[in-house]
Amino acid sequence: MKKITLVFAFAVSALVFHCQSGAKAGAEEGKTILEGNWVLTSNCVTNPSPNPTAWLIISNNRDIKSCYKKTSSVVKGQITGKDGNYHINWEVGPASTAQYPVGGPLNLFGMTTIENGQSYTVCYTRTKTVPAFCK
Repeated sequence: MKKITLVFAFAVSALVFHCQSGAKAGAEEGKTILEGNWVLTSNCVTNPSPNPTAWLIISNNRDIKSCYKKTSSVVKGQITGKDGNYHINWEVGPASTAQYPVGGPLNLFGMTTIENGQSYTVCYTRTKTVPAFCK
């Protein structure tokens, strides 16, 4: 009888621990993770192959760096928003809006900036590396 009680107690504790871990994982899965390195793509719809002329580095789902190869420049900013719709305030230049994911299964990061009355939309895909000047 003691063995049955011990096995039952172990099973209940394992079940409780698993349920608590599952609840935490479920909450984390619901959060969009933007953090990481992104590289500019050739376009946002068809054949969005990487176009290594610009990169983004996103940290803490809030801090963003934009890097441009042509000028070796880096601009920092802050991301606000949630549920796939974001606003980016850059330290230099006009603000941008962003959406993630875009491009269906491609999971691209789409960013639109309006400058001098003209709207520019570009997309980024995840990448493992960025150039040294961008770090």
